Amino acid sequence: MKALCRWPNRIASFVVLVLLFPLPSIGQTVKADALLDTSRMLIGDQVNLWLTLEQPVGWNIRFPVVVDSLDQKIEVLSVSPIDTMDQNGELINLRQRLLLTVFDTGLFVIPPLPFKLDEGDKLFTTRALPLEVLGMPVDTTKGIVDIKPLYDMPVSFAEVLPFILIGFLIAAILFFYFRYLKKRRHKPLVNTEPEIPPIPAHIWALEQLDNLIKEKLWQQKKVKLFYSRLTDIIRQYIEMRFKVPAMEQTTDEILRAFDRNRLINGIVKTELKELLEIADLVKFAKWHPVTEEHEQAQQWAYDFILRTKPSIDLRKPVDENTLTEEKEVEK
Repeated sequence: MKALCRWPNRIASFVVLVLLFPLPSIGQTVKADALLDTSRMLIGDQVNLWLTLEQPVGWNIRFPVVVDSLDQKIEVLSVSPIDTMDQNGELINLRQRLLLTVFDTGLFVIPPLPFKLDEGDKLFTTRALPLEVLGMPVDTTKGIVDIKPLYDMPVSFAEVLPFILIGFLIAAILFFYFRYLKKRRHKPLVNTEPEIPPIPAHIWALEQLDNLIKEKLWQQKKVKLFYSRLTDIIRQYIEMRFKVPAMEQTTDEILRAFDRNRLINGIVKTELKELLEIADLVKFAKWHPVTEEHEQAQQWAYDFILRTKPSIDLRKPVDENTLTEEKEVEK
């Protein structure tokens, strides 16, 4: 019974404590405000809107979420991070900057912006701010005037230097080019004709064939080199003997030149054709002839030279050197 009588006293003491020490008011400890750098601006200019918040330390109050505009006319160009200005005891001051612009004239109102407390639905709003946007003054008494001429800026040496260097480079290129042309003009022409040896063509060709046989290239497995040297001798002999550019022609072109000019015929042409075709197969098709074919190719080369060498006309005077060379070939 004594315990039950104590409960009213305890409840009364709690009520007295609550009345003596009231809880702090949320509205009295939170201050949200907005401030413009200026309330008047020209159309297209930019102005800063500062959002400030004073709140107790440890409270979590969210700043207004602004995307790209405050209304249909006032555009938001950028939103800065939230900065801490200072802290005074249990209160902290926060600030955020919004960069605004307007592309229309008139009087506009920046609406109140809400700050929301995370715990609960409590909102703290800023005050509405007027913003007057002025147009550019136009003097209508002067009528339509021309656009102002361009302002001549002084040219610095750094701006001219690249053009000077390019000019020197072009001048140097032209100088060396014309110098090259001058040297080329006075340079003696190189004779592109095959060099004619001091001895008759067939004598030279037979000596080259003899030297080639002595090297024994195909016996040393140098088959491609052997046929390349062999056909070069025959082609140069044809150039010197018949004035046909055989060194620059294919096998078919050489044979057509002989057919067109009727320089050779019969077995001579057949052996020459087979010789050149075998050499082409070795050089370009990697064909490997047998020993008998190597020897036959050598013999065809000798036969072609001996059968196409110039004959001596006994009715015309012949110097002793030419007659001696012809006799040596016949031997």
